[in-house]
Amino acid sequence: MEKNSYDFIIAGAGPVGLAAAISAGRLGAKCIVLEKADKPGPEPRGESIANYPFMDELLGKNWLKENSSNDPSFRRFHSPMSRKNTLIDVHRPYYFFHWETLIDHMKKLAEEAGAVFLLQSEITEFIEENQQCIGIKYRDKNNTFHELYGSTVLSCMGHKDPFGARFQIHRKDIDCPTIKYFSRNAPNVNLATHPNLQFYMIPSGLLEIAPDFPPAVAYVFPLEKGDMEAGLMLRLGSLKNLKGITIPDEKKMFEVWDYLTMSYPGFSDFFKGAETSYKKLTVISNRSLFENVIPHKSGGLVFLGDTIGFSEANGSSGLYFGMAQADFWVRRIFDSETYNSSFWNSRISADLIVQYRKWSVYKYIKKSYKDIVLAEKFMFKFLGTEKLMNLCWKPLMALLQIKS
Repeated sequence: MEKNSYDFIIAGAGPVGLAAAISAGRLGAKCIVLEKADKPGPEPRGESIANYPFMDELLGKNWLKENSSNDPSFRRFHSPMSRKNTLIDVHRPYYFFHWETLIDHMKKLAEEAGAVFLLQSEITEFIEENQQCIGIKYRDKNNTFHELYGSTVLSCMGHKDPFGARFQIHRKDIDCPTIKYFSRNAPNVNLATHPNLQFYMIPSGLLEIAPDFPPAVAYVFPLEKGDMEAGLMLRLGSLKNLKGITIPDEKKMFEVWDYLTMSYPGFSDFFKGAETSYKKLTVISNRSLFENVIPHKSGGLVFLGDTIGFSEANGSSGLYFGMAQADFWVRRIFDSETYNSSFWNSRISADLIVQYRKWSVYKYIKKSYKDIVLAEKFMFKFLGTEKLMNLCWKPLMALLQIKS
């Protein structure tokens, strides 16, 4: 295959990779998407996306609204042991929907825009030349190896990206262990009574079964017809400020999860009679942001989305930001007046990084990391205990409302 036969080689067919394919195809770029699974976005769960104008532009006007079960603009926060709760207005609707509904729609849009898909194709290596990435090597479902060449490789493989460590992307600095859960036909999940996202604050030292468990947030996304997405997300931004706390292994994570779903006040009510259809330990990539998104001096490779922690640091909805980031980079590269098959050089790489760091969404993400570290330090270190958090709950929530 000839070099530079593609404008974009997109590694990964999750929401970020699909957004990149849609944007590239609509601009007239020639792109190919590689995915190691047999279909894009194979995880059968629920999700949410905040209502930003870009969603209408990418997915079609009102598509999210018409394919979501609800769109609350409030979140209910529960204090330790659910002694108090407060409704916070986040001033923007969040659409709740089934994961496969979004992924299937995005794949269709990408194909309509001209993107080519290679499923069951696992990238094994980046092809590099003169401090530049010029393509990839991959293995197909028959265990046959191939090479693809292109102007730009967009790495959208998320937290499982096998190459990040080589470029100093250290997952322990970016990821927060998280249990994700999906259930159907839960008798106590009713949008009429619980229309909002529910957050349960769990400071370290609260749980007798795991006294050295890190600060965490348990959450519930109520969906339609008794369906719900739920989970347990560790909050590690302030970990270095806490003593005697260790990051739990998988066994301990599930022990705590089982306790919470069976016994924790308020939270456990949602799980009574629920039919579990998905339960998995994964991560949410929102502990820190990796900055060196163009790792080669002369460019050619760009890291996007969860691969580098480009997510809203509070963990509530990372999808929009990764998808917007994909669109940003596609447009900056392909819309450039200097774009051609030999687009990249050191000057172009440096200039694009400057543009990226001036971008309003990048600045928002940077601020969200700064804010969450300060908030968690205050909440989990200076307050820290169940007693103090409940005592100071009202001013704590007032501060959260101001920041929302």
